[in-house]
Amino acid sequence: MKSKKPEYMTSLLGDRMVSKAHGRIAFRGSIDSLEAEVIEAQVLASQLGEEKYCAFLGEILDYLKKLMMAEVKDKPIDPPFLFGMDSDEIHKGSHFSVERTIPFPSFKYGPLAARINKLRTKVREAELLAVKVFHPGETEGPANISSDTERRDDIILALNRISSALWWLFVHYVDSLQKD
Repeated sequence: MKSKKPEYMTSLLGDRMVSKAHGRIAFRGSIDSLEAEVIEAQVLASQLGEEKYCAFLGEILDYLKKLMMAEVKDKPIDPPFLFGMDSDEIHKGSHFSVERTIPFPSFKYGPLAARINKLRTKVREAELLAVKVFHPGETEGPANISSDTERRDDIILALNRISSALWWLFVHYVDSLQKD
């Protein structure tokens, strides 16, 4: 007779069981939450008639799904290609020139701008968790991480670029409001 799995345990990879508090499981939860938040942002964009931004957010969602599968299957993930930009272009595109006035997040830009900015902050939180999980020796404080967790620079880069892409999206959305 097969023994029953305790409810506080879950599968990490294949038949390897770990506590649900394991760092990688917590990281998966953060990506799952991000996916849900992106869907909510898409609903809002669609309700506001901002189909272009709904589609941009769909690209983020699709990439987050790929990121989740790469982590679960312990496979590498390619850097993101979002909004017609590769990883380097996303990075450069989120750093605006000193001559340009960058909008600070504000309620004045409405609910979609606020939601895009919130998504950006949630991605930053996931990125910080990824650093704790996949680079445990480089962070301070206790982290519930197994010593056999592999470094995943690809995941950290991916999250950094998603955050940059959301900043780019926020700025461009605010610009579009000011042109009307």
